[in-house]
Amino acid sequence: MLALFAQNIKTQYGGFRMSLCEVENNGTYRITRMNLEDANGERLKNLGLKQGTEVKVISRKKQGSLIIESCGRQIALCKNFASAIDVE
Repeated sequence: MLALFAQNIKTQYGGFRMSLCEVENNGTYRITRMNLEDANGERLKNLGLKQGTEVKVISRKKQGSLIIESCGRQIALCKNFASAIDVE
């Protein structure tokens, strides 16, 4: 099912790119690109979210927000932030 949403673009890690908005609960993914260049992007980088980091999706809401676990902490992301983070 995820293949229907994933863009047909190979990443440097060998998988297909999709945004965090398109992933399933309880899945573990690797960040391939972050499309946040402002202070919000810096804040997420300071929390340990950067290219190559593994994240586990703890919960997804219908509105698109989600809670992920990375670097030993849980982080809540709004839909706009989640859609700007590509994973595989």
